[in-house]
Amino acid sequence: MYYIILMNKYVIITARCNSTRLKNKILKKITNKHLAIDIIINRALLIKRPICLATSNHKSDDKLVKYVKKKYNIEIFRGHKENKVSRWLSCINKFKIDYFAVIDGDDLAFDYTIYKKNLDKLKKKRNVILKFPNDIIPGSFTYIFSSASIKLINKRTIKFKKVDVIEYFLKYIKNIEEVKVSKNLLNKKIRLTLDYPKDLKFFRSLFQKLDILESTQKIVKYLNENDNIRNINYFLEELWRNNQLKEVNLHEKKNI
Repeated sequence: MYYIILMNKYVIITARCNSTRLKNKILKKITNKHLAIDIIINRALLIKRPICLATSNHKSDDKLVKYVKKKYNIEIFRGHKENKVSRWLSCINKFKIDYFAVIDGDDLAFDYTIYKKNLDKLKKKRNVILKFPNDIIPGSFTYIFSSASIKLINKRTIKFKKVDVIEYFLKYIKNIEEVKVSKNLLNKKIRLTLDYPKDLKFFRSLFQKLDILESTQKIVKYLNENDNIRNINYFLEELWRNNQLKEVNLHEKKNI
């Protein structure tokens, strides 16, 4: 007798209003018709999996929840304000999720084809993390997690009040695989993440020219041919990476 194992695969959008460098960035207007969250959700719908917005239970996110509830038929989960691993774990427990793709609220041009392809490939339950290649364009892909891997990471992060950057804790997971992506997404001086005012100017300029659902491949091709837009925000990449590294170093010091 054969049994078919049905796995519950989700897309979890991680977003909050109380961002430090660009306040309320998830609700910033990008086009005449779309806020940042609209673009994220509409691109996520192309992955063809259930979607959950995982935000905080703080009152600062009430307006985000109200907006999404009014416009979209997706799940909403509210959890820990500062520790997003704890928030993810509570979310996957509530919805009994086996695997989930993480879409950061910063990543307005993420590659939905990479997420869909790799989620679809997962056929057996196993403790695995699928991560980005180190030289990928930031904002195009982050992670796909198994529920088991998040439970392991949570054991390491539970004592931390704030966890936004998780790289330090990945060393505790044995089975981490890099996703395969086209060369077009590697080693490019392009930044596809919304973190600073210049990033906001970049995305507004980009989506004046291209549809919000344009493939990441075509977005990259367009940016390679249009330095005037590409150069609006790429100079911020080193600053952004240094800020990420600061949090990783803090985690390391607290764990000594």
